[in-house]
Amino acid sequence: MDKSFPLTGWSSVAVHAGHEQDPNYAHLVPIYASSTFVFDEAEQGMRRFSGKEDGYIYSRWGNPTFTEAENKIAALETFELEKDGIPLEAKGILHASGMSAITTLLLSTLKPGDKILTHYSLYGGTEEIMSKVLPTLGISAIITDLRDLKKASAAIANDKAIKMLYIETPANPTIQCVDIEQLSKLAKENNLITACDNTFATPYLQQPFRFGIDFIVHSTTKFLNGHGTAIGGILLGSNLEFMKTKAYAMAKTLGGNANPFDAFLLITGMKTLELRMERHCSNAMEVAHFLENHAAVAKVNYTGLASHPDHLIAKKQMRHPGAMLSFELQGGLQAGINFMNKLKMCVRTVSLGTCDTLLSHPASMTHYSVPKEEKEKYGITDGLIRMNVGIENLQDIISDLDQALT
Repeated sequence: MDKSFPLTGWSSVAVHAGHEQDPNYAHLVPIYASSTFVFDEAEQGMRRFSGKEDGYIYSRWGNPTFTEAENKIAALETFELEKDGIPLEAKGILHASGMSAITTLLLSTLKPGDKILTHYSLYGGTEEIMSKVLPTLGISAIITDLRDLKKASAAIANDKAIKMLYIETPANPTIQCVDIEQLSKLAKENNLITACDNTFATPYLQQPFRFGIDFIVHSTTKFLNGHGTAIGGILLGSNLEFMKTKAYAMAKTLGGNANPFDAFLLITGMKTLELRMERHCSNAMEVAHFLENHAAVAKVNYTGLASHPDHLIAKKQMRHPGAMLSFELQGGLQAGINFMNKLKMCVRTVSLGTCDTLLSHPASMTHYSVPKEEKEKYGITDGLIRMNVGIENLQDIISDLDQALT
């Protein structure tokens, strides 16, 4: 594609952004399955190692297939955004998983004695690194209800060791949302680093950079890949110098790099992101209405419903309410187990973001070993079901849910 041609549509960016013409004129980016890259001469190697010349050295440090995925996601997260009248730029670093990207973020920005301000209902892996790993390094997390700006402000005022505000919105599994714009403003007033996990929303539904967030992380395993074929993650930052130096140095030292085949699958998946998300979201809205009116369902957590406490916040910062929802069954733990066992088309599994509808029962699966009082503190009741609404025929999804609920 001629780089001088202005792309004005989101799907055009998803298809074309980040692509560089291959020297052999391959239509699609090749899978550069090479651990290392050669130099024309010793002096070229010296220039590359010293940073005086751009180029690839070793795939743990960078790879052409990674680069296209990184640049495409950065283009999607900054599409149509400006800072001081200039198009906003961001740099991404592709990782082997979302957790690897989060680890690079935390270890490149925080030091012993620092604290993170965050909220309840985080992804389990994120909660675990904050509660079990970071404390061994002298870094701790303060958890409060960030939907209440007064509580957030009080927490910051009461502890000068807080250096980062970390949010995940919508969050797991209650689909809780926080106000990105207001929290980012509060953080900036107090010189805090801001970071947002945008996995559930994707850049199509929500662009945290629009609201002043410094760093974005994704588990690219989910909606960005879209087909459940590869694990991956990405860290993006709008401070290009920091991303090219400290964040990059931390990422390559930790060794949590992606691999070329998974990066290729990610690139392929992203090209249909807008199409998939539109169908995911339209199906999810209809499924949420169906569940809300079903006698066996006590409560539905979906931001597209006016009954969700964060409905207005989500409406303000998201293009659509998303594909994720959760619902509580009237009969508790056994009702949840019975429901899961009766599913015929929808899939019993953890994870999310694939084309097929996925359901999990946290109380008997991912959070089985967590004490009941701890689960309930995070909104995980015995009858809670988490659902990734897929792109199948809507009536087939509803019919399967209906027969499993009766």
